[in-house]
Amino acid sequence: MEHIRVTSKGSIGKALLLFLLLGTVFIAAVNLINLDMQKFFERLENVPDVLSRMMAVDFSIVPDALLNIVTSLALALLTLVVAIILAMFLSFLAASNIAPNRYVAIFIKGFFAIVRSVPSLVWGLMVIASLGFGNVSGFIAILISAVGYLVKTFTGSIEETGGEIIEAMKSTGASWFKIVYHGLIPLCITAFVAWITVCFEMNVSESIGLGIIGVGGIGLLLTQAINTYNYAQTTTIVMMICILMVVLEFVMTRIKHNIKFGNS
Repeated sequence: MEHIRVTSKGSIGKALLLFLLLGTVFIAAVNLINLDMQKFFERLENVPDVLSRMMAVDFSIVPDALLNIVTSLALALLTLVVAIILAMFLSFLAASNIAPNRYVAIFIKGFFAIVRSVPSLVWGLMVIASLGFGNVSGFIAILISAVGYLVKTFTGSIEETGGEIIEAMKSTGASWFKIVYHGLIPLCITAFVAWITVCFEMNVSESIGLGIIGVGGIGLLLTQAINTYNYAQTTTIVMMICILMVVLEFVMTRIKHNIKFGNS
């Protein structure tokens, strides 16, 4: 009982210390970014006016919005296909349990850790500086982020599930390519498909977000509506984007469900 009491006191002490530490960090962050709460509350009176203006729908923008949604989906899908090809190759070189060269594996993991730390919008701005505005810059920006994400997730799946079959196939004298093609890919394909569906949703979201830097699609149309203070068009486009993402979530969930039970 005494041991339990001491342990409980120690846990409470750690929790209090953590709470004080987080409180200190929070206060420091508020001071650092100089939040002007007075201005915030003063501008709250503008919210009802803005909301009332957005309580309108402009159906004339729907055909153009649908065409731009198709553009965004095409960009996301094209990026996904290329990203899958690159990530599949790089992941098998990076997975520690099958990597043909340890140093190459470390380099790939380190390189894409850096890639993932940079938002796709930043990559887009960097690409635009070289290639200019347009869908090509958006494609490259989304591709960089998608490959970084898939390399990480594919590599993790290979390392988690491939140990026993690798040893078994190595004992039979199978080559590296045969182990990957006949052993690991069939074993990891379900996990790969799950990560691919998530990546596709991310690509669609990023293609919309990159509209702010001139990438074509529904994001560019939304940016133009916001810049011209066209509240009715903005509301209509936002509603269509929400419907798009809900439909995508449903479809991707169904795909993952069918893959999971089709392999069970």
